[in-house]
Amino acid sequence: MAFTKLALCFLLFALLLSSYVSAQCNPNNFGSLTGCLSAAGNQPAMPSASCCNALKAYQGKAQCLCDTLTAAKKKVSSINIPNALKIPKTCGYGNYVPSGFKCNGSYISS
Repeated sequence: MAFTKLALCFLLFALLLSSYVSAQCNPNNFGSLTGCLSAAGNQPAMPSASCCNALKAYQGKAQCLCDTLTAAKKKVSSINIPNALKIPKTCGYGNYVPSGFKCNGSYISS
């Protein structure tokens, strides 16, 4: 329980720092996607408004999103990459991850 609280504090701190980082792809800067954790699991929930808002930074950057999710999975093992890559479409950003896109062996279907 204490570890979970510490991890959440770390992710929230990273979220604050991420607002000051440039728009270039930095896969290790996944703090802005903290709000997407519940939607990126094996039994995904609906993404939060903060999650959908954070995903706007990945428009036209499917590979960057893939790289960022892969880096995040190394720290948060519960992330399910195929489910996480479906979040943009759920948020109404269907063109962010094109059909047939491959991310570390996971294909995105339409």
